[in-house]
Amino acid sequence: MTRYFEDLAVGDTFEVGSYTVTKDEIVEFAEQFDPQPFHLDEAAAQESMFGELVASGLHTLCLSVRLFVTEFVTTDDGLANMGGLGMDDLRWHQPVTPGETLTLRIEVLEKSPSESRADRGYVDFRRSVWNEAGEELLSIVSHNVVRRREEA
Repeated sequence: MTRYFEDLAVGDTFEVGSYTVTKDEIVEFAEQFDPQPFHLDEAAAQESMFGELVASGLHTLCLSVRLFVTEFVTTDDGLANMGGLGMDDLRWHQPVTPGETLTLRIEVLEKSPSESRADRGYVDFRRSVWNEAGEELLSIVSHNVVRRREEA
């Protein structure tokens, strides 16, 4: 059953997804979008402040969006998401390393019905990425437009 604006309450939390990041995809993403040595080369990464190969923060952000869409929006009981208005408060708490399995936690922070469009409301979600050790890796607040349930 689809999750509409009316089905969400401030404080609701969801934990979704499971995605294991590989060394090859870290390097591939970095080659195309963030070609810094600590994302591309293990030897260079050992000499960096990280001491090992790490994923680009942008890669981690993209993975968080993927988990939000594939595990929360487009599932059978998915969110009636109409789109996004932006993101705020992006923080990388710790880097992602090869072999880590990521999950996404979603909390409803605020919601308000649209004053000009009866078909939608606005929902702010705190989205955070965690690894299997229980460490928070990334957090962000997203501002989403969510469809309202049609009046019967």
